[in-house]
Amino acid sequence: MEKKKKRRAASIQMSLFCVCVHLCLFSCATPEKPPAQLHWIPAPAPAPPIQTASVVSQKSDAFPEWAQAYLAGGSRGVERLYAYRSAYIFIKENRGSNKDALMQWASHFSVEREFPRMVAKRVQNRLERSVKTYPDYEYGVFFENAVKAFSDAHYKHAVKLDDFWFERLISVEDDVEVNRREFLFLIIVAIERRRLVDQINAVFSTIPLIPEPTNAQFNVISHVKSAFFTGF
Repeated sequence: MEKKKKRRAASIQMSLFCVCVHLCLFSCATPEKPPAQLHWIPAPAPAPPIQTASVVSQKSDAFPEWAQAYLAGGSRGVERLYAYRSAYIFIKENRGSNKDALMQWASHFSVEREFPRMVAKRVQNRLERSVKTYPDYEYGVFFENAVKAFSDAHYKHAVKLDDFWFERLISVEDDVEVNRREFLFLIIVAIERRRLVDQINAVFSTIPLIPEPTNAQFNVISHVKSAFFTGF
């Protein structure tokens, strides 16, 4: 009887040992889960405040069509107008309560000085829309180099077409009565599409790929270059 008990105990111990070995081998063989991929979403532009406003004065009797289109749909809203169908449109705006200061700003506006910044900002927005994670991760150093190159470039054939200002009385903002006056100054700059396309492609050819991008980064860069003007 004593021998049977010892054999039964030994059998139970062996079974437990096999179970432990099996669990250990299973846990070792199970691959670790890959780290979760970080997805980068550009910070959304702040929603414009809900306003009740009325125009109380303006530069001229006629409110230009391009200014109305810009207020409704941004630069691309202006580009949809028939008169600007063959141009890229850039709008510089400034606002405040001091009309004299804004008039001085408008009178000293320089296309040569401001246009590279306007192009660089639009290029940056286009590059950011083409990635799912962080731009610096997907493009490598190319992203930073591209923004700098377009900011430093010299552009030809961009011209200031017009400027316009108006004053509005904002009576309610975000459901709060404010009754404040504000001047908004707009300057429209245009350049023929084919001329800007040529100049942007020329700048792209000068951007160094140092340090060398990975294969994945190189593929992203090549893809965005080939489709760059779709949605630009």
